[in-house]
Amino acid sequence: MSEEIINWAVFIVLYDTGSVSETAVKLKLDNSAVSKKIKNLEKKLGVTLFDRSARPFLPTQIASELIEPARSLVNSREKIKSLLSSRISDETQIVRLMVGNSQRKYLPKIISKFLDMHPQMRINVISPLDIDEFKRRLADIAFISGSFSLPDYILRSRGRMLFVPVASPEYIQAHGQITEPDDLSNHRIFWNLYQSRYSFLVTFPLRKGNTVCNVPQGPSLRFSNVEMVKDAALQGIGVAISMPLFACIDELESGALVPVLNGWHRPSQENYVAIHREDWNKPFVRCFAEYLAQEFSAVEMDCESRLKKLVSSQYFKEICL
Repeated sequence: MSEEIINWAVFIVLYDTGSVSETAVKLKLDNSAVSKKIKNLEKKLGVTLFDRSARPFLPTQIASELIEPARSLVNSREKIKSLLSSRISDETQIVRLMVGNSQRKYLPKIISKFLDMHPQMRINVISPLDIDEFKRRLADIAFISGSFSLPDYILRSRGRMLFVPVASPEYIQAHGQITEPDDLSNHRIFWNLYQSRYSFLVTFPLRKGNTVCNVPQGPSLRFSNVEMVKDAALQGIGVAISMPLFACIDELESGALVPVLNGWHRPSQENYVAIHREDWNKPFVRCFAEYLAQEFSAVEMDCESRLKKLVSSQYFKEICL
């Protein structure tokens, strides 16, 4: 609290009590400190606030005119102080963020940037994503993709997820071009990104334009970890049919991976930052959730812009459906 506000606080208590000693006790000051602060206030205002010859001290007319504005001033300052103190206290809380295991590329730098702006916050990143655990409130914020039943949650878009089927150039050279879904029955295929990490079922179709077909059954290896899927493709042991664009754009630019299936792809889906309605009322949690949504939307848009420079306009149009 500033010195001026303290002087006004002393004035209010002395006005109410009429006693320097009682004011000193209430404010935990020495008697001399109370007298000095009142004199400083009077000097600054150019008026006399109390008749010191009376016992208890009697306020002057100008003091009676100033008392209510003084109370408002001090109360407002105390409210501001309380709000700021509460915010600082809030930001020392741990925010639990649950994400999929594909976020390792961008998430650390994005969170680091946020912590530079909010150094008192502590963030616990939990992976992989488990929707049931999130619903049990074991995390405050979660990254989800696609459609989930979350009626008690607020969702903020973090951009759409494009999927690109890829293989290594060495694999294509050894096994031939892969242009149609039927070709996949002759190749080992990898896939990922499921609602259940224990399921082996393919729950998405392949799409090209307005045509949709099921993923052909053939030699397959399912990973719940998208980075393992990418590594398997990079090692030239099969085809990754549902690689998120943000997870493979660097490899597409370098030529370590190339698109396959001539425009057939897993349909795109929306990405969200999810937060429980109760937590939305906590400024520090809401601020972090909004920040994540904004930053990852920018990442997705940048990845799409980079892909557009690598492929034909027709292929890009197909992948974006």
